[in-house]
Amino acid sequence: MTMRVVKQIIYEVDTEQEAFEKARKKLGPEAVVLSSVPIRRGGFLGLFKKKKYIITAGILEEEENIRRLERDKHERLIAFQKLLSEFSGDDKDVAPAAKEDTDMLDISNEALSLSLKGHKGKEVSSSPQENIILSAPNEIGERQICETLLQVGFDPLLAMEMASEYLRKGRNKKLDDFLAESISVTGNDFISALGGKRAMFVGPTGVGKTTTIAKLAAIFALWHHKKVLLLGADTFRIAAVEQLRTYASILEVSMEVVSNKEEIEKALGKHDAEIVLTDLPGRNQKDLARLEEYRKTYEALRPDCVHLLIAANSSYETMVDVVEKLKIVPYNAVIFTKVDETTFLSNIFKLMKTYNIPLSYITTGQDVPSDIEIASPARLARLALRLESIETTEV
Repeated sequence: MTMRVVKQIIYEVDTEQEAFEKARKKLGPEAVVLSSVPIRRGGFLGLFKKKKYIITAGILEEEENIRRLERDKHERLIAFQKLLSEFSGDDKDVAPAAKEDTDMLDISNEALSLSLKGHKGKEVSSSPQENIILSAPNEIGERQICETLLQVGFDPLLAMEMASEYLRKGRNKKLDDFLAESISVTGNDFISALGGKRAMFVGPTGVGKTTTIAKLAAIFALWHHKKVLLLGADTFRIAAVEQLRTYASILEVSMEVVSNKEEIEKALGKHDAEIVLTDLPGRNQKDLARLEEYRKTYEALRPDCVHLLIAANSSYETMVDVVEKLKIVPYNAVIFTKVDETTFLSNIFKLMKTYNIPLSYITTGQDVPSDIEIASPARLARLALRLESIETTEV
């Protein structure tokens, strides 16, 4: 089975939120964003470059024998991208198109799926630091390793500790492989990483819980064909509940608003769900009275896994504060959001080394469902050491 791109355009925008609106204006309501590639423009002497995006969008025409399920998935994904664009609240004018290309090409469903799931990072060009990272331990000294870790943002004490430990225990391993060993994960695929049928998501305000749940719901419903139930426990913000309800409607999954044990039990009994994702309100980790509500919901739901969301661009002190204060619920996995918004990933390794909490997912942007990944120790290590980039290309 194949899908045909009957019309395709490539254009440049300032933000990813503008991508769908531009595609819709140029191609009509059936347009779908196929890829988003970050680039750098302008600047002076290599400095102060602005981040932009090269977007490829098109209209997909399915062959007559394509299954109805695939067609419905395509239509819902289009609507879902449109919805997220509207929720972003970005009203900037879109940038002019770089060029148009109306040539047709055939792509398989597998290729389309990979396109929509996003790209893995590219390997960056060789540098002296990279040569050290990729060398065998017997060829370099502790000082060189420590300096390399300092250059990618590790604090001095952690850099010294890991350099010493690496030379003691990491013989015959490359530095990125050794660094990856400090990260544990909940699973190697989206289903196992969830940690069970019932998952609850907690975290401070603004960390991206609802968007993360939307990404997972899209993946489980559209690609894994699971019966998904969304539980909205954020009864303090009507807009948040309505946003979750709209997501559920477009994805054609069940959704219930719950505020107590009786409502949770009723919702679970009403729906024959294979996956239950519970969205709790964001809570300031310093507001202990409100955090008590997390504990009550946990006791009523009895989830298989509680995912604590932490923004990767937070300071280390803030990360520690979140981890400590939200112990009011027994979370057993961490999701790092906004990985694309931080310069250094060293705080992730420092936190995981201190608390030894397994990671489930990371998020790398606002696109749904492409900008979420199963947490991979190897990928995180290479990102932290700048052997790999979230961005697929730089021009």
